[in-house]
Amino acid sequence: MLKEIGLSFSTYFQALAFIQNNRLWSYIIIPAIINLLLFIGASILVWQYTGLLSGWLVNLTSIDSMSGDAGSILAWIIGAIVKVLSFFIYIKLYRYAILLLSAPALALLAEKTQELLTGVSYPFNFAQLLKDVFRGLGITLKNLIKELAFTIPLYLLALIPIITPFATVLILLIESYFVGFSMIDYRNEFRRLSARESSHIIKKHRGLAIGNGLAFNLLLLIPVMGVLLAPPLGAVAAGLAANQVLDKASNL
Repeated sequence: MLKEIGLSFSTYFQALAFIQNNRLWSYIIIPAIINLLLFIGASILVWQYTGLLSGWLVNLTSIDSMSGDAGSILAWIIGAIVKVLSFFIYIKLYRYAILLLSAPALALLAEKTQELLTGVSYPFNFAQLLKDVFRGLGITLKNLIKELAFTIPLYLLALIPIITPFATVLILLIESYFVGFSMIDYRNEFRRLSARESSHIIKKHRGLAIGNGLAFNLLLLIPVMGVLLAPPLGAVAAGLAANQVLDKASNL
């Protein structure tokens, strides 16, 4: 698993060269614009509403009426907790919003990547494209539900100081796995694998999904450029890594 995580992570650098060498930037423009607009809109909402939520909690608990510095300190702590939790929720929902809104463009990019890597080409079929897009949307939504089911309890446990470091690492690994799962499935769909077959293969090679999603999540932390490049690089990198491992393992 560690070897697959390392391979999948490193293919992000190969993906950038692959896009440049094969002049695939035209496939990136649309998702990049969508991501940038989404990022700006979501950031404005989060900036405005975290302050309102903090103020509401302070008023609800009547902390601001406490005498001395205690009220100010507790109000600051509440504000800090709200901002941290809002940031994690924002990143989670933003990440899946990207995957949902960029699904058509990512499906096309993944298909073009596989055509270049394998030499296999299928005639353009709009009905098939719609099928691929809806499959991607369905898998992304399913993964979101699963991820929330696993991570919400961990977020609560993370409030316990002694457990915080372990819970944080587990949350990051789980979130990375499900993002990488969606990216690798684009490649598997091109190989005409069913959703069940794709899921079975990815579960056998969890390291590929974790490595891909980990790089994706870290890229999102880079202002502007990470937002623009994370989804297309993730789709291409998933194809590069999966081909290296899965083609050797099972000819799929």
